Amino acid sequence: MASVRQTALIPIPSDEHFNTFNPSDNDLVIFELFEITFGFVLIFFEIQNYLYTFAKKTRMHKIFSSNFSRYRWHALAVIATVVFFAVCLQYSYLLFHIFVEIFSIVISFILFIITWNSRRYIQNSYLIFIGVMALPIGILDTFHAITYQDMNIINSEIFYANQFWIATRFLESIAILIGFLFLKSKNIVKIEILLVIVLFLTTLIIFSILYWKIFPICYIDNAQTNFKIISEYVIIFILGLSLFLLNKNKESFDNTTFRLLTAAIVFAIITEFCFTLYISNFGIVNQIGHFAKLLTFYFIYKANIVAGFIKPTELLFKNLKASEEKYRMQTIELQEMNNEYIAINEELKTNMEELHILNENIINQNKNLDELNATKDKFFSILAHDLKNPFNVLLGFTELLNKNAQKYSNEQIQQFAKAMLQTTKQTYSLLENLLEWSRLQMGNFKVNPVKFLASEIIIETIDIYQAMATSKKITLKYENNKDSYIYADKEMIKTVLRNLINNALKFTAEYGTVILKTESFYPYFNFIVSDNGTGIESEFVETIFKIDIKLAKKGTSQEKGTGLGLILCKEFVEKNNGKIWVESILDKGSNFYFSIPIYEKN
Repeated sequence: MASVRQTALIPIPSDEHFNTFNPSDNDLVIFELFEITFGFVLIFFEIQNYLYTFAKKTRMHKIFSSNFSRYRWHALAVIATVVFFAVCLQYSYLLFHIFVEIFSIVISFILFIITWNSRRYIQNSYLIFIGVMALPIGILDTFHAITYQDMNIINSEIFYANQFWIATRFLESIAILIGFLFLKSKNIVKIEILLVIVLFLTTLIIFSILYWKIFPICYIDNAQTNFKIISEYVIIFILGLSLFLLNKNKESFDNTTFRLLTAAIVFAIITEFCFTLYISNFGIVNQIGHFAKLLTFYFIYKANIVAGFIKPTELLFKNLKASEEKYRMQTIELQEMNNEYIAINEELKTNMEELHILNENIINQNKNLDELNATKDKFFSILAHDLKNPFNVLLGFTELLNKNAQKYSNEQIQQFAKAMLQTTKQTYSLLENLLEWSRLQMGNFKVNPVKFLASEIIIETIDIYQAMATSKKITLKYENNKDSYIYADKEMIKTVLRNLINNALKFTAEYGTVILKTESFYPYFNFIVSDNGTGIESEFVETIFKIDIKLAKKGTSQEKGTGLGLILCKEFVEKNNGKIWVESILDKGSNFYFSIPIYEKN
């Protein structure tokens, strides 16, 4: 390393001039500089576009060649930036150093933020990796800036700034090299985990320099240590290897991105080479190194943001623009065809809906017919059995009387006659109910709704069954809680009441009670036949009104039922737009309910 002081690229200021800028005089100086630099960086990235746009809209554009490309305006912006930093250097090296470092730091943070938020859209995994690694590089460069000796922020005999410089450049070069491992991968494995790892590594580096103080010394006695110089050459080697791999994987990048990354790595090598040679901060080599660092960060920014994100977007919109006219014409044609198809489809839709409704009706009718046939088959089987039994009894009694009449006493003959009478009445009742039910099923039974008071038919029906209740010592009464005009077929409702009262008396023991109650729940009027008789088993409560289920149970005086009474009640109530249901507890009694619409003038 030469010991002679090198000639400065910019006139070297005097010590008095250098010392006029002292951050310790005002704690706000650093923050003001940061704010100014941040604004300058944003303006720097916009000035290129403004220059280009301004030139196109003014006569300046005609002064230059018609092929004056946008890249030349970029170059003009870079030159303007270099001139700005040269002016800063002429004023104060510390000011120059602050602007250079903060410029690099802001670019790193901007690069990370944009890459992180657009990581789902950037197709190149290498560029994503470099963008994520920009965050720890920016953090370490920040510590390099604030630990610089003349900043007087962290005072120490150890030159921390040089240690942070080496650590940052190592991280930067290794990131550029390792990024090629992800080049062929469509997605970086767990990018969030990668970020945590590098931030943890960054923290270890910071602690190793400032707290544990185990990081090798890089500057002492106004000279670089061997470790720092050797490290710079190692970094140059890593960058050279990265340049080789970049060229080998050239097909993975478009031409613009490849050139920008090549330029970034070359200027990074120049930066490191300059910092192996410099003796003084004011030397030309030191200044070239800082300018090369500026260009390194600039080209990395351009490669990641412009080539990796903006260019694919512009290409996408260009393709969309080219296809717009083609699709517009196709859309017109398709619209015309679509209108025709809509008209045809509407017609087909109408036909399909009609067919669908018709098909559903047929399916439902077939289903109902199947269920009805199955139900009626079972019902007729039960009915045939119920009709056969009474006649067997009658045939048996008549045969006995015919053959052995002289052997029986008058009392025995009277008992036979009584049994035959009871069987005949039961059979007649069964046939009568069967006749009414068959008329309903055949559609010959017409419903004739009229207006009448509910209490009228209740009192009339109670009068009919009062004798039967008295013979069984049962109290039959009507609690007139509510009365109302109802609208229904009067004879049908009488039949329903007769069947329900008859059943209640049949299944109520001596000294029991059967009560008729009424209640109004607009728009329905409810009839309730309540008894404290034998009740119904819980498993029969839900099926008691079904035609194919017969409750084979005798009354308290061994009375037999016809098996059609409750079925007929259900049919009659539903024909009059009402409902019927039962609540019963075995050995406690039953409550039969049925509701009929209340009469309304309208």
